[in-house]
Amino acid sequence: MHRWIHAEKARYYQALLVKDLFDEWILIKAWGALESNRGGMRSTPVLSYEAGLERIGEIDKQRKRRGYRSLAAV
Repeated sequence: MHRWIHAEKARYYQALLVKDLFDEWILIKAWGALESNRGGMRSTPVLSYEAGLERIGEIDKQRKRRGYRSLAAV
């Protein structure tokens, strides 16, 4: 799991790459506020594990441009 935090805005964003029951790769993205239940989630199919990692790399660049800092992957 990859996770980004924006401490000043008390926001988080996370991405997880998993296989579904049909053996297809799914990118699950979740976001919200650190101190409340506000937030959302979206699942997006990706063509392969490598394509999912590439998309996570794009998300990482975008989050860092917006002031988020990356936490260690779990």
